[in-house]
Amino acid sequence: MYGRAGAAAAAAAPRIPGGGFPASSFDSAPRLSEERADQIASANAGVVMVLTKHPELVRHALYDSLTGLWSVTWSDPVSGRQFITIHISDGTGAVISSDIKSGAYQDVLPSMTESQAIKTAQGQQKVKDELADHPATKPSASQGLDSVWTVSFYDGADEVARVLIDDSSGTVKEVMTGPQVAWQMARGYPGAFGRIINEPYIWLPLCFLFLAPFVDLRRPLKMLHLDLLVLLSFSVSHYYFNQGEIFKSVPLSYPPLVYMFLRLGWIAVRKAPRVSARRQAPRQVYPGLSISWIGAGAPGGVITQPVLLSRAESDREAAGRIHLNFSSRILFVALVALVVFRIGLNVTDSNVVDVGYSGVIGAYRILHNQAPYGHMTSDDQNGDTYGPFNYLVYVPFVRALVWSGSWDDLPAAHAAAIFFDLATIAGLYFAGRRLTRSRAAGNRLGLALAFGWAAYPYTTFVQNCNVNDAIVAAFMVWGFVLLKRVFASGILLGLSAQIKFFPAILGPLWISFPRAFKGWRRKVLFLLGFTVAAGAAMPVVFLGGGTFSTFLDRSIRWQLGRPSPFSIWGQHPRLASVQHLGQYVLIGLAVLSYFWPLRKNATQVAAGSAALIVGFQILLTHWFYLYIPWFFPLALIALLVVSGRGKTKEIAATY
Repeated sequence: MYGRAGAAAAAAAPRIPGGGFPASSFDSAPRLSEERADQIASANAGVVMVLTKHPELVRHALYDSLTGLWSVTWSDPVSGRQFITIHISDGTGAVISSDIKSGAYQDVLPSMTESQAIKTAQGQQKVKDELADHPATKPSASQGLDSVWTVSFYDGADEVARVLIDDSSGTVKEVMTGPQVAWQMARGYPGAFGRIINEPYIWLPLCFLFLAPFVDLRRPLKMLHLDLLVLLSFSVSHYYFNQGEIFKSVPLSYPPLVYMFLRLGWIAVRKAPRVSARRQAPRQVYPGLSISWIGAGAPGGVITQPVLLSRAESDREAAGRIHLNFSSRILFVALVALVVFRIGLNVTDSNVVDVGYSGVIGAYRILHNQAPYGHMTSDDQNGDTYGPFNYLVYVPFVRALVWSGSWDDLPAAHAAAIFFDLATIAGLYFAGRRLTRSRAAGNRLGLALAFGWAAYPYTTFVQNCNVNDAIVAAFMVWGFVLLKRVFASGILLGLSAQIKFFPAILGPLWISFPRAFKGWRRKVLFLLGFTVAAGAAMPVVFLGGGTFSTFLDRSIRWQLGRPSPFSIWGQHPRLASVQHLGQYVLIGLAVLSYFWPLRKNATQVAAGSAALIVGFQILLTHWFYLYIPWFFPLALIALLVVSGRGKTKEIAATY
């Protein structure tokens, strides 16, 4: 007659040694009145707190003569859901138990029950698919202060699925399965990386602008066209990443990476052709004679004769003869417009992801005489994974644009991203100047390279995320520009390796330029520069009592043991042996690049460097689209120069 509460209380009531219930429990008349039972229950601290917030709850009181307990409950008058249950001993007036649902403390009473939320979550197709692989899962549901239910499914200690459900409407807000549960960046949140740059009306025009100067409609089957399309094809993988479908996005990133590795590797080891040119000499007029010697077909009294150019000379000539659809003046105007546009995007609609935040925190620690390692903030605990020079680079920006101490707009990170983007553009321009013979041709190639960087969508993507990847690119590009000034080149490569450690694999290739077994003084100077750069940044590690062991643990060791679902290696751990074998092969190729080829020109160094970086990325456990600009500038140099080789038969070299 007293319902489920009475039956439950009866089951829980104490029994006498001879069996049965205490005799007093069978008394039909309660000692406490209903009013007194209500008073005792209402005096409970938790009940007072809830009723203060929700006075609309309806109270009911029932007495169970079998157990001698009063059950006082409060329920939602709309849904009938019971939120408070207090059990009181009729004999002593003491509160035996209290049960207050967590939803009772919220501003708005929940409409759904735990079982209803779990049932709704189990009905989602993504959850069904995931649970098919985990038949032993156990569900749990809880409601947050935002009136959203979180339903989690556990396979042992691992959470394999999570569903967010709006309580008031019962609609599913988000479904996360597999890696999406632990990795926020796998969920496809709009604009999480770079914000507006991901919009098709920004991304696709940039793709078109990137192709516009270089596409030769008269030669549609030109190899450069395929190269450029492959560089843009990362967009297909990126699209699925933005949809939160990482099991599609990850495999689609490997075809362009593998193509670039093979293509650039071939350029690096293939010898540039030694081509025949026409050597022009001024006409020879002899004193006292009014005649001059003119070669057959030579214009304007110039003697022409065939000459065989060296491979390095032929590449310099080829670099000056790449096909461009626009004049240098138009390229310059377009470049300036693109730079202004990119800075505008950065200032008005970009975000600073954790990488840029880490640089700001580390610089702040250095300014306060403290090592970054082991001293990151609670919202960026693994931000001390980079080399010491990474944090030194941000110091002038943090000094000029003071950090507030929280993950706010971080103007210092914006300023650093813009500055080093401009530095990379300038470096590519001067790289073009160094790769050609004449000033006009160098200006033309330099503008083409700078425009290529500014128009390529992934460099804008990096700038709009305000990360340190363009910083690495800038130091490597300028190291390449100063390749013949070996001490400076060694310093710049060493500094880039002190930001993110991977550029160190380029050391054997760069130190062997231009000949592996000649120029030992140059090699010593390069090695000295690299060593000076590495040592110059290391004092940061020991600031404020920091230790080398802490630095190793927080940076290199953490990176080596880092799990990630953003590579085939992370998604398929059983391939670990293949990954390790590939890493050993890559190290072997890096060493072999010193000897192969024995004589190298600048184009081969650019191609070989880009190929090694791509190989490194193929074997990374954690790969992301922000890494593409690591190899892009050197790859663009190699691809454009090689595209001009087809025109070397037309050249006329003047000596």
